[in-house]
Amino acid sequence: MDIMEKYKNLSISLTNLLKSSPKLLILGIGENRMGDDGAGVYITWELWQKWGKNTKIKIVNGGITPEERLSEIIDFQPELVLIVDVVDLKKPSGTVGIFEEDKMLNYLPISSHSLPLPVFIDRIKMGISGDIKLLGICPYSLQFLDTYELYKEDLWTLDMKEDNPNIPFYSFNLTKEMEKVCIELIDVLSEVLKLYY
Repeated sequence: MDIMEKYKNLSISLTNLLKSSPKLLILGIGENRMGDDGAGVYITWELWQKWGKNTKIKIVNGGITPEERLSEIIDFQPELVLIVDVVDLKKPSGTVGIFEEDKMLNYLPISSHSLPLPVFIDRIKMGISGDIKLLGICPYSLQFLDTYELYKEDLWTLDMKEDNPNIPFYSFNLTKEMEKVCIELIDVLSEVLKLYY
């Protein structure tokens, strides 16, 4: 099955959100060392490498402390914030959905974050007038690594990571199934972004 067909509803939702080419901020949240909880960071990192130079799009790796990048988010003044995070949808693993801000409380993210998502969203809303949506993904596993390593330290030094907080600090620990979903979502997002940016 074609990826765009598989994610037809998601593609339609994204198209409706982005067809006016709003000033867009994509925020990935999650813990790389906690299995599939790193999916949001994985997706935003891959998108940042492809779309990071586009002036109408800002892509932010919020990790487990997105509040540390709050001023950067507000300074950008996005018309649309798309938060990408792993959530418990009470549906099969790998299920994906886009949720309005008022529905986010029904699908709370996995709580690896230092600040609860609703509190963080309230802080964003105090500084911007744009819309906020959640791209939520059901995890397969949230197994925390006993040992972990730095993300591609042969390519990205600690100084480089200090200078660019979008570079993941720790290596990802995604299940193979979640990695496949993430790659598919990156493709879908990229195809829709290409239409409008």
